[in-house]
Amino acid sequence: MEIIGFILTVVIGLLVGLFGGGGSILTVPVLVYLFAIPATLSTTYSLALVSITSLIAATPHVVQKKLSYTKILQFGIPSMIALYTIRSFVLPSIPPYFKFLGFEIEKNTFMMLFFSLLMLTSGFFMIKQKKNNPDCIDCSYNHIALMVAGLLEGLITGIVGAGGGFIIVPILMIFGKMSVKQAVANSLFIIGVKSFIGFLGSHDISSLNFSFLIKILAIALVGMYFGVQLNKKLDAKQLKPIFGYFVMIMGCIILIKELIIK
Repeated sequence: MEIIGFILTVVIGLLVGLFGGGGSILTVPVLVYLFAIPATLSTTYSLALVSITSLIAATPHVVQKKLSYTKILQFGIPSMIALYTIRSFVLPSIPPYFKFLGFEIEKNTFMMLFFSLLMLTSGFFMIKQKKNNPDCIDCSYNHIALMVAGLLEGLITGIVGAGGGFIIVPILMIFGKMSVKQAVANSLFIIGVKSFIGFLGSHDISSLNFSFLIKILAIALVGMYFGVQLNKKLDAKQLKPIFGYFVMIMGCIILIKELIIK
């Protein structure tokens, strides 16, 4: 199982480089199901892994001046505040078992189910949106809507421990009026900074096996390199539906695992 886990870690890096995120969609399930790490601790590993790979992948976009820092700040600041608050204060206060809609549910199970439903929703809207936004960084957009979307995304990211790329890319396209490739470039930077802050705010950093973290990080960076190269070869019309279908497939797998196989 660990060998399969390391192979999928390469895929995690590839997703970060290719889609500007999405690596954490696979990271949490891989750590939980293949490396037998508890879901809550897996979210902390995920934040560490995704933050480093995303920042490295974002570096060429920074150098080439492909980022809209106004949109990054408007989206990123509310998102980071919400993320840090959730990771530092809310998650530690949630008991291992609690009542939800009249049913007793395990904390880790709830997190995985919530994660899968978000993936299905995000993937659906990525596939449904046929129109591609134009390549203009300075297109007019609703500033308040982008900030509110950032706040909500930060709350979600804090709960599931994902970098949020599967949500950030569609949000930047819909509310920030970016093309899919622009959204990918800006998403990488946002995810990197935000995930690192979320990692620092996690209450269980001392429980991490850092030699294991370094190992999976090195493997993920190999995949990330190939993802970046592939991103350059695909156009926006090809990239968006591929991303959407992948997210929905992973959401279905997690849902089946938690509700049926478990």
